[in-house]
Amino acid sequence: QVKQYCSEKVQMRKAHVNDRINRLVKVVMDIMKQVEQHEPRFIPTLIQSETNGRYEGLIVHSPSEYEVILYLNQMGVFNFVDDGSIQGCAVLKLSDGRKRSMSLWVEFITASGYLSARKIRGRFHTLVAQTLEKPSFRTHCRLQPDTSDVRIRVDDAFTVQVRS
Repeated sequence: QVKQYCSEKVQMRKAHVNDRINRLVKVVMDIMKQVEQHEPRFIPTLIQSETNGRYEGLIVHSPSEYEVILYLNQMGVFNFVDDGSIQGCAVLKLSDGRKRSMSLWVEFITASGYLSARKIRGRFHTLVAQTLEKPSFRTHCRLQPDTSDVRIRVDDAFTVQVRS
């Protein structure tokens, strides 16, 4: 009876949850691709593990609440580089090996010279809101109002919080 229950109920439930997660990951990745097109500083980091097939950065809180944690790769390691490639500019070597002018980050730098997480999150929130206004997302996704976090309601059934 246990084997029968497992094969009928547990495996069916597992497959159903897998389908939900794959649907949500596809939606989030499509949103992030659009965000990256507008702002190349934000790159999606939600990837599927080759060893166990699970998504790294996805947390399941309940059957209808999910959290996606996006690590902003470009902000991981900053190294000032003066190799003469960009004349008269301070250059940052990003954690993924690319080089960028420091001027790209000016809008996020506070008066004391630090990067502002609040400013970066605000920009990210604005880009996601603009993306969700597009016709391809408007029918099945909406940004939940009255929150500083990026919370997306998908298919009026699931809530995905995107943290960075």
